Amino acid sequence: MFKNITKILSSHIIVKGLGLANIAIILTVFSVKEFGEYSYLLLLLHLIAVIIDPFLSSYLVDFKSFNYKKYNFGIIIVSVILSPFVYAIFKQLNVELTVQLFFLFSGTYIISAGLKSFLNVKERYLEYGLVDVIRQTSIFLSTLFFFYIYEQKEYIQLLELNYLISFISMSLLAVLFIKAADVYFDYSFVALKKLIVGSKYLILYIALVPFIAFIDSYFVERYLTEQDLGLYSFSLKIYNISLMLVVPIFTVLNIKQIEIAQKKEYSLFFKKNVKKTLLFSTTIFMLSIVLNWAITHYVFTEYKASFLDTTILLCAAFFSYTALPFSFLLAYRKYKWLFILVIVALFTNIGVNYFFIEIYGTRIAALSTLLAQTIISLGAAILSYYILGKE
Repeated sequence: MFKNITKILSSHIIVKGLGLANIAIILTVFSVKEFGEYSYLLLLLHLIAVIIDPFLSSYLVDFKSFNYKKYNFGIIIVSVILSPFVYAIFKQLNVELTVQLFFLFSGTYIISAGLKSFLNVKERYLEYGLVDVIRQTSIFLSTLFFFYIYEQKEYIQLLELNYLISFISMSLLAVLFIKAADVYFDYSFVALKKLIVGSKYLILYIALVPFIAFIDSYFVERYLTEQDLGLYSFSLKIYNISLMLVVPIFTVLNIKQIEIAQKKEYSLFFKKNVKKTLLFSTTIFMLSIVLNWAITHYVFTEYKASFLDTTILLCAAFFSYTALPFSFLLAYRKYKWLFILVIVALFTNIGVNYFFIEIYGTRIAALSTLLAQTIISLGAAILSYYILGKE
């Protein structure tokens, strides 16, 4: 397991490094206001995950639980059908969004997410990591070209170029990594109904999770200033960097947890790993605090005012790292509990922002995210312990 985590981690470090370099270049070109607008639109685009990730994740659990041999890419048809309706909704939230940007981003996301899901179930973790590396490299190189060769500074055009190159790269990788003998395409109503009905609570849970990351930025954009949005967007970037280990850990652990669930060895796993996890989470948290302080005080000093907001968000990252290894509700197919947790988190996030953000500003946005993420991550771990520890 740790060997596979290392494979994904090494590629993920490269991805985060490229992403950080990309953001560093953008920060030197855009003002705080422009960076806020750019980040908000990008965050909105990532909500496309609500029509892709739920179906891929539920199929991944079924694939491993029922020992399927071939991967059914037919499930992606649901995402393709829903995408025009999602564009209409997004357009209402941000009039700057162009149709070409939406479909370039959606195409890139659908291809890369589907490809990574396929590589994950096949446990081809080296190629899995390469997908993210090549996608982020495409974005980074196209950003360099846009600013320093094309010499433009309009963020919509930047994103269109980023995801045009990424779309081409992901399409080529799909052709390279997927063999016809390993896949099939079943678009039938029966196959889709079996997946959706059998995992309806999981699909709803995964569909709602991305909104947790968007809600606070939506309230900041609507009720506070453009300067506040820029500062808070910077805090979210640091927060996302601190979560760089979540993806490799979850990717491998998701498969391992299913195997542990089949053997009913949750209690044994918890006792062997709880102390190690606490030590690891605390170390990551302290390093993130130091990094946050150094960046805001010595590198991007115009974002110094974001330090406290970022620190609050880093507490959410701490709980994510602490709870993730022991959140077995997905592996044990306790989907209804996951759905309940995300509903509570969602209403908490909306309620706290709605009543207090105009009074206390971005601190409330950060605190609402901390509360929501803690309800989901720590709540899943606690429920796993009390429900599964007795089985």
